[in-house]
Amino acid sequence: MAQANSVPSRSPSRTDSAASGVQWERLYESALLELNPQRVPAAITVARPAMLNRAEEIMTKPASHEHALNSALRILRTLEELAGKEAAGYHAA
Repeated sequence: MAQANSVPSRSPSRTDSAASGVQWERLYESALLELNPQRVPAAITVARPAMLNRAEEIMTKPASHEHALNSALRILRTLEELAGKEAAGYHAA
């Protein structure tokens, strides 16, 4: 498994940026659409780093237009809070 803080040996191309844009969206949608409440936290754990990596790419390349990412991160945080509350409810029952 690659380390999260490894430095790429080359600059990302436009194709790489497009691929990372699709990747975070796919992982984000997977977390949002997960029907099993017990799997939601894991889906969030996978989606968040991809989203944050994409946000970092956008910040270093201001020409990119990823307006949805900030909103998606807020929604993912809300989903995480809801999943935590639901998990607490399962443990209390």
